[in-house]
Amino acid sequence: MHRYRLPEDSFLIFEQIIEHSSNAIFIVDGGLMLTFANHPGERLYHHLLATGQLAKTLTEDCAQLDLSTGSVPLWLRTRCVTISEPQATPGQLLIATDITTEVQAQREESLSRWRLEQTLELTEEGFWLWDIASGIISHNQDWNRLFGFEDKRLTHHQDAMFNLIHPDDLAATKQHFLNHLSGQTPLFHCEYRVVDPAGRQRWILNHGKAVRHSESGTVLEMLGKAKDITEKKRREREMLQLAWQDPLTQLDNRNRFYDKIEQARSQADRQQFSALLYLDLTRFKEVNDTLGHNAGDELLKIIAQRLRGTLRSHDALSRLGGDEFAVLVTDLGDSYQDARGKLTVLAERLLQNLEHDVIIDDNQLNITSSIGIYLYRHDLAPIAEMMHKADMAQYYSKKNQRKWMFWSTRLREEQRQRDTIENGLRRALKEDEFFLEYQPQFSRCGSVTCLEALLRWRTPDGRLISPATFIPVAENSGLILNISEWVLEKTCAQLKQWQTQPGMETVRVSVNISPRQLKRSDFIRQTQRIVSRSGIDPQRLSFEILESALASDIDDVQRKLTALRDMRINIALDNFGTGMASLTGLRKLGIGEVKIDRSFVMDMERNPDHLMAIRAMIAMCQALGIHIVAEGVEEETQFSALCDMGCHRFQGWYFSRSQTPDRLVHLFS
Repeated sequence: MHRYRLPEDSFLIFEQIIEHSSNAIFIVDGGLMLTFANHPGERLYHHLLATGQLAKTLTEDCAQLDLSTGSVPLWLRTRCVTISEPQATPGQLLIATDITTEVQAQREESLSRWRLEQTLELTEEGFWLWDIASGIISHNQDWNRLFGFEDKRLTHHQDAMFNLIHPDDLAATKQHFLNHLSGQTPLFHCEYRVVDPAGRQRWILNHGKAVRHSESGTVLEMLGKAKDITEKKRREREMLQLAWQDPLTQLDNRNRFYDKIEQARSQADRQQFSALLYLDLTRFKEVNDTLGHNAGDELLKIIAQRLRGTLRSHDALSRLGGDEFAVLVTDLGDSYQDARGKLTVLAERLLQNLEHDVIIDDNQLNITSSIGIYLYRHDLAPIAEMMHKADMAQYYSKKNQRKWMFWSTRLREEQRQRDTIENGLRRALKEDEFFLEYQPQFSRCGSVTCLEALLRWRTPDGRLISPATFIPVAENSGLILNISEWVLEKTCAQLKQWQTQPGMETVRVSVNISPRQLKRSDFIRQTQRIVSRSGIDPQRLSFEILESALASDIDDVQRKLTALRDMRINIALDNFGTGMASLTGLRKLGIGEVKIDRSFVMDMERNPDHLMAIRAMIAMCQALGIHIVAEGVEEETQFSALCDMGCHRFQGWYFSRSQTPDRLVHLFS
């Protein structure tokens, strides 16, 4: 390294430079004695010597000294050099530079940053800066709290955040980010749910904006803030419930229901049928009056649950007020008949679920309903007018004690005809217009083994009304309960009379039990009362229940059938093959006899499927040790084929039509 020495007189120049330098400069020898200094250096030397910092300062190169006194700040940065030139006295050179302004600026910046951080923490918002290329998100502590991180780190990879977003919200949230990063939106704004590592769920509102771009326009950084809006969402939900939901049942209220009707018809295919169902509970006022409003409220909640459990998830259900409910059913297809059929099935299901007894405060309640149905396609009339049609159908249904009714322009005329039949049935009960006939069941050898009691109705003018005409009306109106009680009483009375008649003292009679009758909570007590009062042997009775009766509340049916068997009353399953009875069901219910439905028997020679079905039913019953009765046998070929398949008894016009009691005597003589 070349060193250039100035002429001797040039030292004066350096002395002036050193003397007037703002730096403190001094030289000490090996014994730390001062050998050279400018004025600032001399003052610094004596200060360091007096405070005991001289030796330490000379050994720490680039040290930062705080020499502040009182309110006067002073910070110096030192540079220490060892002098080892041959011509010079060994020692150390120290140069100290005033960095007070720099330190104050740094401290002010640090203080400002601290204040900013404290301010950001006070806002309880998670501020973040996202480096797009690296995927690193820098953030404050509140960001950790929002997302449930407990590691206290202030940087996380983007995947750590995305992994916590609720699966149902993840795709939409990412799309919001992409829309902003691609320049489609001026700001990023999104609400989504996060599920933290502890499984807690909260709602987050996240705002952001691209703040740095590359020369090509690619976003390099996004800045934003996130906020917990869980409480806000909860309040919104509560407000929505107040505005749109019935507070007691949590169902849609009238306003919400009308809104859904409007939405449905604006979006529906014009060829698709929809329907409005209007339900009104019977005896609800009686519950309120006798048990109090709390019991009435509890009943309404139970009814709401049963209705909701019967409907499809997308069917709209509303409590309109009081004990009135409404249902909107869509997507019923483009066939009127098919849509009507679906609604009929739905109405039956709704009523079946509602008619189960309800226990409230140890009180057993039997609640039924009437349903009005308005079936429509692309109806643009005011919603109130559409609802009125369903309400009107419900009104006539309730007025005439029917289970359900469709609205139609011929509603009044059809109802008049039904009213005539229903009124006639009421009169028939009072005026003793009903009578029983008995159809024999024959064994393979031709002997009569059992009789089936069949209800007949002759009006005062001598007309016979077909059971196919009046039984449905009786079922819908509820009169079937009174009629069934009459049939059982008359049958028991007839059996008592036959006990004294030679050849008929052991005859057994089967009685049809209505599904509605079987559902009655007092069905067993009523049967015990009638049988006990008649004085007959219960073994001479057989109750025929429809296979469809097994489709609802199988546990209740099982309890009642067990009670009947304990009374020694035989149980027969009627119309077998038309429902869904299984091997397990027959065994569980202890069915002793099945009656193959006449539709299979009458068509067995022309329909191979029916013939195969009969073979399967007989094989199943034989395996379970169940007696088999074939109904509707009208031809010798049917009788012969059924005998070969293993059928035990036969009933039909091939053997005998139904007969009055006095004409049956010759069959037993």
